[in-house]
Amino acid sequence: MKKIVLVVGIVLVIILTAVGISIWLGSDGEDSDSDMENGIGTSTDYYIVEDAIYEKMGDTNSNAIASNMKKINAVWENYLQNNKVAFTVIPDKTYYLENQIDTSFREIETEVANNLNPAITYFKISDVLSLEDYYRTDMHWKQENLEKVVSTILEQFNLNNEASIQAQSEIGSKEIETPTYEEKSLGEFYGTYTTEIENSVTPDELRYLTNAEIENSNVYSEESQTNQPVYNLAKAEETGNKYDVFLSGASAIETIKNENANTGKKLILFRDSFGSSLAPLLIPYYDEIVLIDLRYVNYTILENYLDFSEYENQDVLFIYSSRVINRAGILR
Repeated sequence: MKKIVLVVGIVLVIILTAVGISIWLGSDGEDSDSDMENGIGTSTDYYIVEDAIYEKMGDTNSNAIASNMKKINAVWENYLQNNKVAFTVIPDKTYYLENQIDTSFREIETEVANNLNPAITYFKISDVLSLEDYYRTDMHWKQENLEKVVSTILEQFNLNNEASIQAQSEIGSKEIETPTYEEKSLGEFYGTYTTEIENSVTPDELRYLTNAEIENSNVYSEESQTNQPVYNLAKAEETGNKYDVFLSGASAIETIKNENANTGKKLILFRDSFGSSLAPLLIPYYDEIVLIDLRYVNYTILENYLDFSEYENQDVLFIYSSRVINRAGILR
């Protein structure tokens, strides 16, 4: 009898320890970055249209959106009242299917705008994206196709306005020139959707854009307390997910420093995994970019990791995929 009690006690300790570790990490412990955005689906949630894999979007979850936006509004109220703050939602690629199988994006977008604090500027990027801007085997967008998205973001912060840029130059900041990039390839890319459905489709090619400014920047992770390159080829090889080449994959808080910049500008970027491939293309416009993923850190303790007084009057961008903003409990 004593042995049975002892065994039960050991099992309980193991379970409680595992739960404790999971809570401390701020995630489920087993969820990948894509799982955090998609939820754990089944093969019946996925379908193929013209050699591309899609995931069913599901109904608009008004309660989830309201809850997530309440947290976003609280972040603004607690930390960002002296900043220029903008918000946008990234459409799921199903939105761009010719027969409009998914019609929920506009509903999600409307719910977001209705629940967003009026002090935060809402803007759209859906009109500058198309189906060709997304991978066929994955949910994410292609970095090499984001020029119009970057331009739309810069408009929100007056960074593609020549008069504004020249004014910054006159007060001591470097005039920002339109950057040029070299396109590199990691070869065939089998996105996460290929593991969810038996039918095979043609693989994508993962490409990334780089230049001297990006190569000379570094990414500091608050979690590992180490510096990593903007494009971490070793991490992509280690995980087997080539999308992890962008900023080494998921991370709660990290900072990109452009050592050669003198723009006088900083950006706080609240993001999900789509932001990993977007952020490198914003490096030429900012001395420093702080990336925060609220899926992995609770919004009520952000001041423990970031002194927001150092970022007053600087730019703040919230950018989330529609799948994240439509999912309950994903933002902490």
